[in-house]
Amino acid sequence: MDVDPITDSDEIAAHCYEALIGSEFERTHGWHINLMPETVLQEFPPGWEQRATIRQIGRLRLTVPTAADLLAPKLRRNEPRDRAHEEWARRIGLLG
Repeated sequence: MDVDPITDSDEIAAHCYEALIGSEFERTHGWHINLMPETVLQEFPPGWEQRATIRQIGRLRLTVPTAADLLAPKLRRNEPRDRAHEEWARRIGLLG
């Protein structure tokens, strides 16, 4: 499992880099972080921000796009792993 954060905070980015794939963090906790550039948001369908779930936890603002919006760029890429990801999301009820 992975988390794909986007941040403009150098402090948060430093923590993310300590938890990259193959890191001690991943070996200990079983998941890793892929720090993404802000330009990745341009790959989402129009209106994704209105469909996203937003939570404020202290000073941390979490914006979580819908599963369909997250999958849209992957499906345009159309690799077997991306089609399998869509099938899995449908099977567990993340997609309508």
